[in-house]
Amino acid sequence: MTTIKNILISLVLLLITSTCLAQSNIYLEIAGTGGLGSINYEKVFKPEKDLSYSLRTGFSIAPIDKNNGVALIFPVMFNGIYGQNKHKLEFGLGQSFTLSTKGSFFIMGVSNLGYRLEPDDKNYFFRLSYTPIISYLIDFQWQHWAGISIGYKL
Repeated sequence: MTTIKNILISLVLLLITSTCLAQSNIYLEIAGTGGLGSINYEKVFKPEKDLSYSLRTGFSIAPIDKNNGVALIFPVMFNGIYGQNKHKLEFGLGQSFTLSTKGSFFIMGVSNLGYRLEPDDKNYFFRLSYTPIISYLIDFQWQHWAGISIGYKL
């Protein structure tokens, strides 16, 4: 139980400290690192000419099975966004924390590699990514997954 408290405290501190950073985005992702679908908040910081970095947190709910109930999924990722114009390459690594309604707790690695269409003169953007989910605690498994997103720059 202490581990869950530490993770939740870390997530809250991460969100609080990220409020002083640069651009904020919110987006809906179908499939992807949050499972079947997720809502995500992203802070873009250290914007440079070609490369920016972002910190992303998300939330999703997904049914598992009758033994584990429903999963509450919290993906947290550190991303790089490369490109000078509206066409960008996005890549990142992170962790997905899952807590089931029956008390089970899971941690999995998540990553992404994809395309991001982000026009400078618009407040919206689109993402299409390869987002494998990596299980590494008991045995190593690489699950191929992909996601598509539509977002809004705040």
